[in-house]
Amino acid sequence: MTEMAAAKRTRSVTAEAMAVRRQSILHYASQVIARHGVEGCSFAELSELSGFSVGMIQHYFRHRERLISAAVEYRTEESTKEWERIYERGGNALERLHDLLTFAVEGETPFEEAWGFWLEIYAAAHKNPDIQESVAAMLGSWRGLFVRALQEAVDEKLLRPAAEVDELATLLTAVIDGLAIQSLNRIHKSTPERMIETLHRFAAREFGIDAEEFIRNKRSKLLADR
Repeated sequence: MTEMAAAKRTRSVTAEAMAVRRQSILHYASQVIARHGVEGCSFAELSELSGFSVGMIQHYFRHRERLISAAVEYRTEESTKEWERIYERGGNALERLHDLLTFAVEGETPFEEAWGFWLEIYAAAHKNPDIQESVAAMLGSWRGLFVRALQEAVDEKLLRPAAEVDELATLLTAVIDGLAIQSLNRIHKSTPERMIETLHRFAAREFGIDAEEFIRNKRSKLLADR
């Protein structure tokens, strides 16, 4: 290997290591936000949880505002990737819709951490235009998957909805957010498990299909795959 090639290789490895370290910092930052809110996400708190020094965190993000914006982008990208994987996994549009509804509660990130993060971000977005923009982008991606699956299901004549696809996608995402807030705060004794069943029953009624069959058939398939 020539000296030039070796230097290029060293820079490449270093850049890759820096990217991994940055992602790790953002992973821990999202946990701090979920536990302590946006205002509680200080460099000192993040350093204590992650093990990275305050100086290291400042090297990557300079200011707390930049860290918060990057954390929202990180969680949005991670969620979008997972949503896309789940979307592609379904055998037909109806299965995709069921999986997307389930994922709204049971993703790779535990419910308390995932929705604790977004609840704090939603609250902060009210007074922060930059966070508002990031939240809007995230919700647009999430809603877009429902629009795609709903349109496919309508085209395949799997659904008989009374509402238009765009309206139904907006309604589903709004119900998901509302139920998540109730479950996170244990309002009406709500739990993530009850949230899943409520989402499935609500969606089935809006889809114009039998709720029990929608839940039972998909559950049996999931069990068979495990």
